[in-house]
Amino acid sequence: MKLIFDFSKEYKNLPIAETLSCLKIEKINYKIIELNQELLTISANINNNKITQIAKRLSLTYNIGELLFTSSKSPQELKNKALKVKINNHGSIAIKYRNRSKDIDSQKIVKTLGEIFTLNRKVNLNNPEIEIRCLITNKQIYISRNIKKIDRDQYEKRKVQFRPFFSPISLHPKLSRVMVNLSMARKNDVLLDPFCGTGGILIEAGILGIKTIGNDIDKKLVEGCKQNLKHYNISHFTIYNLDIGEINNKISKIDIVVTDFPYGKSTTTKGEELESLYTRAFNNINYVLKKEGIAVIGLADKDMIKIGEKFFSLENVFDIRVHNSLTRYFAVFIKSNK
Repeated sequence: MKLIFDFSKEYKNLPIAETLSCLKIEKINYKIIELNQELLTISANINNNKITQIAKRLSLTYNIGELLFTSSKSPQELKNKALKVKINNHGSIAIKYRNRSKDIDSQKIVKTLGEIFTLNRKVNLNNPEIEIRCLITNKQIYISRNIKKIDRDQYEKRKVQFRPFFSPISLHPKLSRVMVNLSMARKNDVLLDPFCGTGGILIEAGILGIKTIGNDIDKKLVEGCKQNLKHYNISHFTIYNLDIGEINNKISKIDIVVTDFPYGKSTTTKGEELESLYTRAFNNINYVLKKEGIAVIGLADKDMIKIGEKFFSLENVFDIRVHNSLTRYFAVFIKSNK
């Protein structure tokens, strides 16, 4: 089967990395046909159950579809290729599109496809049994049969202002989910967030069935984190109220670490200089993480990545514009055997 992943393009390179990580998590054997900032197309031996599992994890993709064909913007080529497509299901149908080109008239394309695919079929735009999707780019047009729409609304509903315990210092749930996906964490793995705050990362991990351990030096945040986790019906968690230098007294043999380091002198650092705090943090994360374990760390200063490299092998770095005045760097580290 040929699949197409329609990326949201919100953050450079992150949708690509997240999708490839999810394919690896689900142990899918695939061959890349095309990969760019807008989409991924692959050839894979994959069933609907696996596609569903991948869709449940993704946050920076709109849809996963079965790629039917690609075409230039030539109306005749589009028509000729569409006529060759066989859709056996006789249920209701809808044709939907996403136009990322300023030069191509999407309505003409939709009309051409409609004349072919809706012939002798009932059109249902709200809840069709078959959804034909048309992704229009500057270079090519991609026609697919939609398999799974990613539920992106769920992340908006879990934003900090909608949680029982509120703190403005928190990543968007989409980014927390991306960090969890980049860590390659699977169900029943044990994931630690040693700076858990109000629990944004732990919430996303817990929803995926990953066992979670959190820690924060601020007792008020610890209690708020517990309240938030319970609100989302997450039960497999343990939360500690410790300084980062003490976590090795309570925790060991962790599969995954995902965390967003504090980024300023405040109650989150207790006035400690960031370089000192980060050094202690990386040292203790190294102590509790299993060999070959993955740590995905959010940092406000790119230079601080060098501290992590003293303890781990650096696999990748993603720069993320959180808002106008703040850029975060997601660094993916592996604890090697060396």
